[in-house]
Amino acid sequence: LLGLRGNSTSGGFENRRDKKFQQEKVKEAGLRSVRQLQGTAWNSEVAAFCEQEVPLIIKPVESCGSDGVKLCKTMGEAEAHFNLLMTGQRKLGAQGAAVLCQEFLQG
Repeated sequence: LLGLRGNSTSGGFENRRDKKFQQEKVKEAGLRSVRQLQGTAWNSEVAAFCEQEVPLIIKPVESCGSDGVKLCKTMGEAEAHFNLLMTGQRKLGAQGAAVLCQEFLQG
């Protein structure tokens, strides 16, 4: 528009706030990416993944920075935060509401 340099959204990067998409691109580049599972409801698949990864990170798929991100140290905490995020996203009318469960990388 103004001829200024910036981050390109071409090549599939239209939704650069999608945290699952970001990790998939990292993996495609041959780098180590975080183990993750996206869900829209707390079910047996999500619970099984989370049980293997405790402590783990629960966060909205689309967000900025640390908005909605929580380190969950128990299954109860993970389930409660997962459901809180899904409820909140639905109330705001999010079209692609989903929650991302990721392994916790110490660092």
